[in-house]
Amino acid sequence: MRRSMPPVDKFLHFSGIDIVSPDIVIVRDGDAYRLLHGHLRLANVLRAADEIEVEVRGEGMVKVRKTGNGYVVARDARKLPLYRD
Repeated sequence: MRRSMPPVDKFLHFSGIDIVSPDIVIVRDGDAYRLLHGHLRLANVLRAADEIEVEVRGEGMVKVRKTGNGYVVARDARKLPLYRD
């Protein structure tokens, strides 16, 4: 039996960062992106899916994909690394 979840606001405000999923927080860091929060959540989601969309403040929606060399962020036909440390 599945329990229904209560409705949640699509956008939350977390330390000045508007994000769609409060479980995963990604920010721009020069010529790359940095994962600030949600390491395990991201790994679990990407185990079941090829990619996930995450809202990055000032950037909009970006797609995170898992590759053989780690995670990359794809936006506007560009692929930049996603640092997890």
